[in-house]
Amino acid sequence: METQQLIESYHQAWTNGDFATARRCLADDLDFRGSIDTFSKADDFIAALSQFRQMVRSVTLLQSFYGKEGAALLYDCDTPTPAGVIRTAEFFTVSKEKISAIRLVFDATELRKSMPG
Repeated sequence: METQQLIESYHQAWTNGDFATARRCLADDLDFRGSIDTFSKADDFIAALSQFRQMVRSVTLLQSFYGKEGAALLYDCDTPTPAGVIRTAEFFTVSKEKISAIRLVFDATELRKSMPG
């Protein structure tokens, strides 16, 4: 699968709540580092992503860039939280036709305030 097709499949899957398809796009030992969490297993990441998706009203893709072994997406997540619209940059590394690493960057200030403990 080409990098662009893989990243588009993953993004469309998670934004539409299809976490089984999203999971199939990820390497088992996914290296995820975000503004709030880090994960080293795809299953743990998908569990957190499915919880996050429950608080998102919509996702609007603003820009995308694709290379042979990576990609970057810029999108807005509209939430009913005090954070409102969260502008998000997501950077992907692809190896062996799977997403092997994700770096997710957004301003987490308001989200952290609404998180328990």
